[in-house]
Amino acid sequence: MTPLHKLSLLTLVLLVALSSQLKAIVSFEAGDVFVSLEPGPVQWHRPDGTLRGILIPTVPGLGEGMAFDASGNLHVARWCVDGPCEHTGNTIEKFDVNGQSMGAVGSGFNCNPHTIDFDSIGSAYVGQAGCRRTIMKFVQSEIFPTEHTVAVENQGVFWMDLAADDCTMFYTSVGPNVKRFDMCTDTQLPDFNVAPLPGGVTHDLRVLPDGGVLVSSGSVIARLDQFGVLARTYQVPGESSLWAGLDLAADGTFWAANYFSSTVHKFNLEDGAHLTSFNTGTPPNTAVAVRVMR
Repeated sequence: MTPLHKLSLLTLVLLVALSSQLKAIVSFEAGDVFVSLEPGPVQWHRPDGTLRGILIPTVPGLGEGMAFDASGNLHVARWCVDGPCEHTGNTIEKFDVNGQSMGAVGSGFNCNPHTIDFDSIGSAYVGQAGCRRTIMKFVQSEIFPTEHTVAVENQGVFWMDLAADDCTMFYTSVGPNVKRFDMCTDTQLPDFNVAPLPGGVTHDLRVLPDGGVLVSSGSVIARLDQFGVLARTYQVPGESSLWAGLDLAADGTFWAANYFSSTVHKFNLEDGAHLTSFNTGTPPNTAVAVRVMR
């Protein structure tokens, strides 16, 4: 092989390596932390909390809840900011795995979609905070969603998480309870918690592998065991808090956003230890939802 051929081969190898590195840099990766900001953008952080990029919206409206589909695309609820809910928001925006907006998806929203989830076969669920305050189910083979009327408290369906059985939807309505609805039989179920949650203003929640639930609840984050009994609370001493979005990581920890401070904190799920945090650098009352890429 001539020196020129060697050089060309080396150049090719370097270009392939560089291409692979660039692809890794611009694509969502396991452990990455995403923070939905109320003004609209989504911050993309590495697992250690350092800022990796910002997802710029092309769909107007406030940034609310988020969820990943099976392909790793990120869906963000856009809450309307105009009174009639006709011109700004009131839809879902989809970002591809490179963080590029693919525009609005879904249809038939009444007003203020706030929370999103997917089941194991790819059906999408959207909880509406306003107007009819329902859960809408979008099946890929169907043109129009199925709408489920559920019991609510101080808001509509504000946050939700579907259990592993693909039927039981756990949700909150900015009240003192963790509510449940059977999506398969269209039946309201009893509240999950046996006593009102501390703080009385439930927000985001995650069903745990042991059957319990982790839920943002006012000034604390509460962990309920499989029987709905309060087992532990989490908080940051000295920081005034209204806990909003949260999500589980794969290493036995979780991230949670303090809406008051716009700071995102990481906790050990089992012992409650506060591990680290980062501030979004945005004004107070702007960090809403948190999702961790799996």
